[in-house]
Amino acid sequence: MDSEGATDQPVRVGARTWRGVLGLLGVGAVATGVLAFVLARSLIAQGFDWVDPVMLIPIPFVIAAGLVMVGTITEWTIANHELRRRGWLSRPGRNPSPVVELGPHLGIVHETRTGWRIQPYGPAIYVAPAQAASLIGAMERAGVRVIDWRGDWARRHRLLDRLGVPITLVGSVGLLVTAAQGPLRAVGFASYCVFWGALMLGFAIDFLPWRMRKHSVQVG
Repeated sequence: MDSEGATDQPVRVGARTWRGVLGLLGVGAVATGVLAFVLARSLIAQGFDWVDPVMLIPIPFVIAAGLVMVGTITEWTIANHELRRRGWLSRPGRNPSPVVELGPHLGIVHETRTGWRIQPYGPAIYVAPAQAASLIGAMERAGVRVIDWRGDWARRHRLLDRLGVPITLVGSVGLLVTAAQGPLRAVGFASYCVFWGALMLGFAIDFLPWRMRKHSVQVG
């Protein structure tokens, strides 16, 4: 990374490294397998066979979905009191673009499980929970006020916070697999309702901190 004139060591979150790329490929392979299975089963339910050329139709859709997913990932660099970014689909070797000068006139708020937002203006920064400490440390060194109310809630409700992700994953994958089985029969409809309930429960857990904070602000 370009850090000429920087007075501190650059901090990168969501870095486009070989390890990050391999991790994304692993997640993408699983997601691609599930999506391809769902689309293939849907075509089979309509009377097609595995050897029919029409079974190749899902391939471009899966590739397009993967490119869209990668295109949403941003590498953020904090160096010399400046926030910079670079997309994962940008040209290799391209330097990150400056976004905003950091300092005490700005704050960063932990809004969702992985989302942080620069206030009073600025972009949303999405990072893995494991990188939150690096982001917080870099922002504090740059003089930015850190408001980690979402993290405080997660530390007070660790079990509930951790249950949100697996419940959401089980619900979403279950819905896809159930829908791929074709017309909903009695058992299929029951499974569909169970997985839909799990998905809504996972979303409810993830949005619970926001609702509790909003209620506490209104009460206060």
